[in-house]
Amino acid sequence: MIQRDDSDAANRERWHQTLDQLHDTQVIDAADQNSLIRHYDERARNLEQELARIAPEYLRRVREDGEASANQWLAETATAMGRRGAAETRQVLAGVSPAD
Repeated sequence: MIQRDDSDAANRERWHQTLDQLHDTQVIDAADQNSLIRHYDERARNLEQELARIAPEYLRRVREDGEASANQWLAETATAMGRRGAAETRQVLAGVSPAD
């Protein structure tokens, strides 16, 4: 498994602080705040799992197809991962409504 470093923890803490501010100023309610926290944590876990899954494939491609080809595959794979993550985030954000 990929090790999380201090920057991951710092990013998560900043995300929590931002959500706390949005909740405190009544921009989002507690349910939405919790939903966004869960989504962030889920995306982080999914990213770790996806990176662990594609790393061996990338190394295999470097060995068998060369670095340029492997890098092209990696760029395409990363783009697809980003698009999936963005679509999931848009879906979560669509469910967030201003607090009453």
